[in-house]
Amino acid sequence: MSALTHLTRTWPVFAALGAGLVQLAVGAGALGAQAWGNAVGALLIAGGAAALGWAVAALRTGRTPVPGAALAAALVLIAASGALVASGAASAIGVAVLPLLAADVFLLVVAFGATATIRAARRGAAVSGAGERGADAAGDREADASSSRGIRRSALSVTGMLAGAALVAALATPALAGTRAGDSAVPHGELHLPADQGHAH
Repeated sequence: MSALTHLTRTWPVFAALGAGLVQLAVGAGALGAQAWGNAVGALLIAGGAAALGWAVAALRTGRTPVPGAALAAALVLIAASGALVASGAASAIGVAVLPLLAADVFLLVVAFGATATIRAARRGAAVSGAGERGADAAGDREADASSSRGIRRSALSVTGMLAGAALVAALATPALAGTRAGDSAVPHGELHLPADQGHAH
């Protein structure tokens, strides 16, 4: 894999975590408005839970699970939310538009990651036979080089994880703040006390 691939290989996982959290918050904010809003909210919550589950499975296995299903689900959710926003129904049923679009950005990253995994698997299957025929002759010469490459790849992976986590946090934090759940949250550093306790001497 290229250096860029090692740097960004964990980004779809972090993006799935961001998408899941934002969709859960947006879906919860749509509940209780009206019947259609409840249906959309339930679908968003289901999609968010699925994204979180997929991300946890990817973290546990160290690979992209069911990339075909992940790609299809991401595209369906992006198309559905796009139609919801374009029709103007999102605002009518209490769906926060900007956080929903932020979740779409995360889902795009998941879709790109799933596509890259599918393409890599196809390329690997196509060249596996040719690679095995020349592996024994070049094995000794490649031992030292592969060790140094492994160290560089590990460093790139750690750097990519830190950068991916920072980018997701930078987008997910304001997106969550823009939902109804975010509006109800207590700001950091503040403590809400009952009126009688706040004025007591």
